[in-house]
Amino acid sequence: MLKKGLVLALFLIMTAGWTGCSATELEHRSFPLAVGIDLQEENEEPAEPEEDQVQEVFQGKAEEPRNLVVSFDFPDLAQISEKGRTVETAMGLSLEGTDIYHVEKSYENNTNRVLDYNHMKAVVLGENIFSDTVQLRALLMAWEQREASARNTSLLIGSSSAAEILSLTAETEGSMGTYLEEMLESQKDFKQNKIATVGNLMNQWHNQNELLLIPVLTEQGNRPVITAYGAVSNFHYEGTISVEEAMEACLSQNLLNKFTCEISRNAVMEISDIRVHKTIELEGETPVVTVSVSGRGRIKGGQINSVSEQYQLERKTEKQLTAELMETAERLRQEYGIDMTNSYISLGSQNRELYKMYRDFPDTYNRQVRQVFQVDISLLNRE
Repeated sequence: MLKKGLVLALFLIMTAGWTGCSATELEHRSFPLAVGIDLQEENEEPAEPEEDQVQEVFQGKAEEPRNLVVSFDFPDLAQISEKGRTVETAMGLSLEGTDIYHVEKSYENNTNRVLDYNHMKAVVLGENIFSDTVQLRALLMAWEQREASARNTSLLIGSSSAAEILSLTAETEGSMGTYLEEMLESQKDFKQNKIATVGNLMNQWHNQNELLLIPVLTEQGNRPVITAYGAVSNFHYEGTISVEEAMEACLSQNLLNKFTCEISRNAVMEISDIRVHKTIELEGETPVVTVSVSGRGRIKGGQINSVSEQYQLERKTEKQLTAELMETAERLRQEYGIDMTNSYISLGSQNRELYKMYRDFPDTYNRQVRQVFQVDISLLNRE
């Protein structure tokens, strides 16, 4: 019995020690809820390069890379560790370094805390970082090798800079990370898990075979607002497209729960129960993707009074939406060289012969493919 008592006492002492160490460790951790990453502007004075900075890229001499400017948005530790407690203002900080590793080391050396990304809600990238694929690849590699970094973290773009977006906390009632998470979750038009993530960009980096649309944030009224979408095709940043164009692209890719179109000045139709089917064929020397879209429509704030009126509205909606989809698809193909239907990723399962032709040439496929749309809408407003 004495022996059992000594063992129990030793166990209690050890577990008490573990609890103390864990609490101490928590106090020396910082939990970013959002991170903003910009490429240093060319007219800014660069920081002194690190001794171990690599000067050769892909076996050739490269220009001295521009530094990263990383902004952190994180609340007081109490907001994470004690449920129900809130903090009046979120803490923010921007640091500069040759890469994310040196930025994190700078933070740790100057604060005596380590960064813990387990609670992170969003990553905001400045548009200019897409102009330096070496830095972007290095950033994604570091992210991929960090176990605590979740691939499903939401990804956004700052139209002016990521740092500016993260600084807009005066009107967002605290953490920008939490605000962005709630803003994205409120977008009920999208199907579940269809918002751009860090993992999607990683897939672009590795596979370079698809179209990724990333929400672009702009300051309006001291709040971040989605005003456009950044188009990344085969790991190339092609530029920004309008929200309306992005919604049409998402419709053609079957990423939406509902889609709204204006069929006249006073009539708006909401389409739900959306289904999309694609076929890809070679017509002559041109690949053609046919996208069939069907759904149930409802006139917002209106009522259909006869079978004849219902038929006319269905045909008008189908004709108008078909024309709008074809116009947008052709414009994006000609101006950006992108296929808004994202059909290349389906090429292997849809048409093996075409896949063999374009397997190593996704950019060529996107520039050459022609899109055809077929729309079938059934209205629900009639009793």
